Amino acid sequence: MPDGGMANGPEPTKALFLCWGFSIHARRRIQIFVDDERFKVAVVSTYNYGFAGALNVLLGGLVVNPTGSVQVKSRGRLECLISPSIKEMLKKVRTLTGIWYELFQAWRDFRTLRDTVREFQPDVVFLQTLQYPSYLAYGLPRTLPIMITFWNGDVTHYAKWTGIEMLIKKLLVVHGIKRATAITVNSLAAHGKCLDHGGTPEKIHLIRYPGADLTRFRRGSRDDARRRLAIDKSQVVLCPRGLGKFFNSDVIVEAAGVVVRETPDVLFLFISGVGGKSEWDRHMRRAKELGISDNLRWDGQVPWEEMPTYYHCANVMVSILAKDSMPNCMIEAMACDLPVILGDTLQSREWVENGINGFLCNPDDMHQCAENILRVLNDPGELLRQFAAINLDKVSREADSAVNSERIKELVRKTAKGSEGQVPAAVASAFL
Repeated sequence: MPDGGMANGPEPTKALFLCWGFSIHARRRIQIFVDDERFKVAVVSTYNYGFAGALNVLLGGLVVNPTGSVQVKSRGRLECLISPSIKEMLKKVRTLTGIWYELFQAWRDFRTLRDTVREFQPDVVFLQTLQYPSYLAYGLPRTLPIMITFWNGDVTHYAKWTGIEMLIKKLLVVHGIKRATAITVNSLAAHGKCLDHGGTPEKIHLIRYPGADLTRFRRGSRDDARRRLAIDKSQVVLCPRGLGKFFNSDVIVEAAGVVVRETPDVLFLFISGVGGKSEWDRHMRRAKELGISDNLRWDGQVPWEEMPTYYHCANVMVSILAKDSMPNCMIEAMACDLPVILGDTLQSREWVENGINGFLCNPDDMHQCAENILRVLNDPGELLRQFAAINLDKVSREADSAVNSERIKELVRKTAKGSEGQVPAAVASAFL
């Protein structure tokens, strides 16, 4: 991206992105702006994305254990000599110390954000979800336009692990809806929630971006994909969302036990680094008890660029979360002509009509999950052809990244233009 803007054209729109890391969704959403000479980009994050041609600012960030608790690790061999009561006291001390450290780090990160805004002079600040550090932008001058892309269940279930966290997240979301100049959501359910929380229709936009890259995600050779991935099973069930309770991977493992009894030559292929080896080891212990160890495989975190190969190798994609947004893996699978089985949620129903273009199931019902998997694996082809025709049409109409990327860029430019001529001076004076 040229430093000085476009030759013989208007100055580029200066967009500052705030996001947590690492997230492939944030990377893709920001990359489309970095690659467009109509924009000059700064990225402030707890992860160093290293976008070429952009200003990359790394924050210290909050390190939060995803269970919602403070993780205390053993520091030495003498821990086994400490009594449980003393251990509990030390844990409380460490927890209190950790909270104060996190507050201090948040203040330092806000100062870094403030200094970056002063230096970069953005026309608009674009928050990618309301995870930390995005909500630090609430402390910026109100004259600076803010856009928010709600995702990961931000507004539908507040995407947190405990009741207290969900309450705090709800307060952040409600304030953000009122504070933002423009908001994007990826489902009708999220759009309705934003309205319920006081948002106005003119500021809330249903834009499923970046969507599916239809030049990358399309029908491919199953045989070639399986050779590349060294898969010798005749049937493959792809589970791309992660491991652990939130993703209901336990239910999938139990369903695998039912499926394997009827279709022994099947592989349940799990990918994603979420959950990690400890969760996988737990699943494998259960798989051994069920006698299906040879039917489960975990490939860990897979680069996004390699995802088409995984869709092409599979017979069906399973994602049965009880709380979900619009998973990109769903639209990418549909674009690759891969049948999908989803948890029965409001957002899933926007895309799948049960038995018409996919299957919906109770996320906690392993028998229903297994039944749906077997219906796909045993289908002679007529039903799957129906699924494919409907899904390919729906994705091309509603989730084509080429179309939706242009829509979001236009919205950013419009949001920035609404404050053109006011923002730089206002921002600079606010920090004096």
